[in-house]
Parts: sequence; structure tokens; C-alpha cells
Amino acid sequence: MNGGIDAAWDRITAWLHIHTPVTAATLRPPAPAEDIHATQKAVGQALPSDLLHWWSLMDGVDDQRDYRTAFTFPEVHMPLSVARVREEWASLSRYPDEDCCRPGGHHLRSAGDATFGYCTALIPICRGVDGAILALDLRPGNHHGRVMDWMAQAGAHRTPWANLDALLTDTADRLDRHHSATPAEARPGAPGIRDDGALTWA
Repeated sequence: MNGGIDAAWDRITAWLHIHTPVTAATLRPPAPAEDIHATQKAVGQALPSDLLHWWSLMDGVDDQRDYRTAFTFPEVHMPLSVARVREEWASLSRYPDEDCCRPGGHHLRSAGDATFGYCTALIPICRGVDGAILALDLRPGNHHGRVMDWMAQAGAHRTPWANLDALLTDTADRLDRHHSATPAEARPGAPGIRDDGALTWA
């Protein structure tokens, strides 16, 4: 069921260990079960099995300490530890989007719909240095599970990734293509290796 998550994450970590060990070293070991349970309880809704499985493989990076060399997804988003997911969700959900969120966990808008405020059905999974959040959209609808990009000044919008599996697979594909690209050929969103040996994205 989660074979896509396993395969993509194995490809990502193998590439990092070979090409950017300084970045590979920033990945934390599997998330503690108690942190996962506490986060599920805090958000008050069922979390996707692929997210829970990914957390069983790693617990993000220390986004407050390792941000200069940390592993990031394209567009420079660092995966959050499960404890930080809980903190970010609690902080952002203090003022739920009045145009979407309703009592009892109901929502006026469907998964994938843009919002300006923070919808409580968005589960943050990554954070950028600029404060942007990548979140899984757990509202009902055809785009349930889609990765959304949220910023305080712009609200939430769809990303190209239909789900967590798509985000991991796309990242693995971009890393695998690194060998055949010269610096002059690098396109936006292409991976690179900095002078300090860390992963970066064009």
C-alpha cells in the first residue's frame, strides 16, 4: 500500500548519502510513536496512511538548527519533525479561516480550493525559511490529500503534487536526473550541490 513512499524515499536517501552526505546527516531517525499519537490527537482527525508511514521512516529535520545544510524539497521546504507539525498546526489553527472552517470539523470549501486564512484541515508537513508551509489538504473532495502551499500573505494554493507520494517521487526523479545536467543547463527546480557539499535547488 505504501510501496511508492518506500521506493521514493529509498531513492532520495540513497542519492543524498552518495552525493550530499552533509545533507543526509540532517535527516532525523523514525518519529517516536508517542509524538505521532500526540499529533493525531491534537489535530482531531484521521491522518493519511502514507503520511504516517513516511513518519515511520524519518522524523523530518531540525528546521531551527540545520536549515543551512538541511534536506529540502524543491522550492526549499524542509520536512518538519512530527512534534513541529503539531506545534505549527496548533499555532496556525488558532485563527481558523472563517470562510471555510465550521464547528465539528466541517468545511465550506473542498480539498484543493484556495483559501486566504489557514484552514484547520491543512496538516503542515514542511516549512520554508521564508515561513511558507507545505501542507496536506484533508478536506473532503476530489483533491483530498493534495499538497498545498500556504503563506500568511497569500493564503493556500494547490501545488503540482497530488499527494505525498507524488512529492517524494518527483523529488527522487529530479535528483536522479542531476548527473546529466551541467550548471549551464540547470532549470528552475533542478538540484545542485553547493561548495559546502549540501543539497540546493535552482
